[in-house]
Amino acid sequence: MQRSPEIHQLCALCKKEHAVQRYTRADFDEMVCARCLDRMAVQDASEAQLLHRLDLVDRGQYEEALACLDAIWEANRHRDHTGWLARNVAMGRAHILYEAGRYEEALEAAEAWAQLGFENVTDRWFVGSTKASILQSLGRDREALAVYEEAFSHQDPLYAASIPYHLPMLVELSEKVGQPVDEKWRRVAEAGAEDFAVEMPVRGSLGESMLALAEMTREMPSKREREWKAKHGGGTGEGEP
Repeated sequence: MQRSPEIHQLCALCKKEHAVQRYTRADFDEMVCARCLDRMAVQDASEAQLLHRLDLVDRGQYEEALACLDAIWEANRHRDHTGWLARNVAMGRAHILYEAGRYEEALEAAEAWAQLGFENVTDRWFVGSTKASILQSLGRDREALAVYEEAFSHQDPLYAASIPYHLPMLVELSEKVGQPVDEKWRRVAEAGAEDFAVEMPVRGSLGESMLALAEMTREMPSKREREWKAKHGGGTGEGEP
């Protein structure tokens, strides 16, 4: 008699590895693989420390905040299979140094963060905006615009819903150097509008149109959210994917 092949449940997160344990957190309750289980444990540890670290920064205790980052890295680096924690620690270091007014060091930290790679284009945009903000503080406005434009030039249709959120930074940086937003960004902005099923606003300039788009889509559901609601019987009503 031939045995039936053993059926393994796939991890609910990566959809690749075999699930080995149930992970429950807030509204998430699914079976995950060992690799993703470590990822979630590392993320939980980082987020548990976040408020304390932010409080230290608010009180100007920057060295103590940096020490917190070092501690969480040393305690969890062996579980950081995906590099998520390394990127998170690098991001935190850049933020703390920026808040401390140590801009050259913050820029070095942001560069190190960029060297760790990106999970998706929105991560790349975030690193680009962080570097641009630091460069602005150093009085290097044209370089800030170039850095942000390079990051924002990487596009992925899967993340079109995030485009409007990042447009105001592009407008601000362009205005800082006394020039209008380059027309090459019009199609990118239109892609963001399409994801929200709205027309690109018509204003006196491309920059003004971008700001209007960012404002009008702020509370709107994206294409992915609409599709999820339709699939789960939510129609256009409330609910989150």
